[in-house]
Amino acid sequence: MIRLPTVGETLVMTRAGSMLTVGRRLQEGGQGVVHEAFVGDGVFALKWLRHSDRTAALQNSIAALVERPRPHPAFVWPIDMVVSDEVEGFGYVMRLLEPRFVSFARMLADQPTFRSIVTVARKLVDAFAALHASGLCYRDISFNNLYVDPIRSEVAIIDNDNVGLDGGDVFVKGTNQFMAPEIVRDEAFPSTVTDLYSLAVFLFILFMRGHPLEGMRTISSYSWAAADHVSEHKLLLRNYGFEPLFVFDPDDDANRPSPESPLLVYWPIFPRFFRDLFIRSFTDGLTDASLSGRITGSVWRRALLRLADCHATCPCNAAIFFDPDEPDRPCWRCGRIPPAPPLLRLPGRTVVLAEGAVITSDHLRRDRAYDESVAVVEAHPSQPGAVVLRNLSSVTWTVEPVGEEAKSVLPSQRLGVRPMRIDFGSAEAQIALGG
Repeated sequence: MIRLPTVGETLVMTRAGSMLTVGRRLQEGGQGVVHEAFVGDGVFALKWLRHSDRTAALQNSIAALVERPRPHPAFVWPIDMVVSDEVEGFGYVMRLLEPRFVSFARMLADQPTFRSIVTVARKLVDAFAALHASGLCYRDISFNNLYVDPIRSEVAIIDNDNVGLDGGDVFVKGTNQFMAPEIVRDEAFPSTVTDLYSLAVFLFILFMRGHPLEGMRTISSYSWAAADHVSEHKLLLRNYGFEPLFVFDPDDDANRPSPESPLLVYWPIFPRFFRDLFIRSFTDGLTDASLSGRITGSVWRRALLRLADCHATCPCNAAIFFDPDEPDRPCWRCGRIPPAPPLLRLPGRTVVLAEGAVITSDHLRRDRAYDESVAVVEAHPSQPGAVVLRNLSSVTWTVEPVGEEAKSVLPSQRLGVRPMRIDFGSAEAQIALGG
């Protein structure tokens, strides 16, 4: 009798030839089951997919992914295939997701800091940009398949059996509310272009705590009164496929957020340059299903790096974003215009020198070494409200404070923030007070 894997059973990995022992069952769904698996001293995950009329095509697709290098460390990538004459279907081995990773919904429920959210978003964007650069698309970006370590601000992307080439065999269309309008209308298959739409939806929910198309018009379309009731499928087609309308569409206010929506709280918090990307995503991007109509990973990356550099704190202690291009934006909490913070002006970048800000190698060299810290902003030890810049690098800086003689700042030393020129060794910058 054909069956599924059982605990304690030994199977063989097809490429490595290694023996795999099936452990406890971790998850089960309509498509298959996920077990803990042991290969020597290593602990992995085994996903076993039940037999279907698409089994052969899906097996070939995943086997092709096994042969490809993992495009980015965030992907829980297929490592090897597992087959058996005695077990129905087939399986593949991947790394076991560590307990430190939780769902994005759980992270948001725990009220993460803006710094954490921006970092996580940038790493997510980097991962999908790497996937798309390798010629692959994910096809099902949603909260179901993305996990996060909120402490380390790391992401993990699971269910990579969805991944394939643009134009290749398609085994999943996506998740409702995340699918691009052209997929909802059955006018296109999942692709890199539709991934970009789904990514924009995900980012909007992550930052704004609500869906970009679910405003008053969408909400009012759902009615259980017999005379007005429309099937859920027809409403999906209408609200997300044929007549989608952005809640903050600048030319049509018919689908504005409900008065109690968190969207009304979070939308004004972010600078105009960041909100503009969402406006483009859900106005032009609703109808222009192309790489020029959707926001690409490189554009999101630049915006998220700039957003990270804007992080500041209002005198009322609220976390805010100070954009030098909008110096008069009021604080979202107290409503006052906060005083302009000190700024570090680098070639092509401006960083708000607020406590907790980090200057990285990428700030100085544009090398994408985002985790290599060169300096950090700390509270001044004796002047409340003032800050210092600590040298975390191995290079001695040369600084020329306005009205003072040039001096050196050795590794680990602190520098009182005031107007000056700084030579970091690999780049020069200016500190300006009051914007």
